[in-house]
Amino acid sequence: MNLWIFSSKNIENIEVAKERLLWGFWDREAGEKQRQNWRSFIRLYNKIKPFDIVFFQIAKTGEIHAFGIVKETYYDDQTPVWPSEQRQILFPWKVAFCSIIFSEKPFITHFIKIESYVDGYGIGELPEFEFRRILTEIQKQVNVDLNVG
Repeated sequence: MNLWIFSSKNIENIEVAKERLLWGFWDREAGEKQRQNWRSFIRLYNKIKPFDIVFFQIAKTGEIHAFGIVKETYYDDQTPVWPSEQRQILFPWKVAFCSIIFSEKPFITHFIKIESYVDGYGIGELPEFEFRRILTEIQKQVNVDLNVG
């Protein structure tokens, strides 16, 4: 099982992800930053597997608003999902989820230094000690005992 952080520029995108059980990443043709970091992104994207755990954060604030369990990954989905996709599909690299737990109030605000983080794509492998720290905070807030392998 891998542990991930996915970043968004706003909470609305995370809420859409929860409603659709879906997350999307830029295609490399989307912009300069995406072309520069394409190989790093693909290396990480190809490591995402079913049952991996993902925390969703707001990039600029470090607020974690959701976490989910990966169902599958797939590419070239041309279905518009996010409001910014009115004219063209911007995020065809999809990750589908079995479930996502979302909170409008952040579970925790915590900036995490992630060595593998790919700027422009908002993806990084989460170190296990950071995962445990975030999970502990979530458990305190929702008053539930979570045991994740």
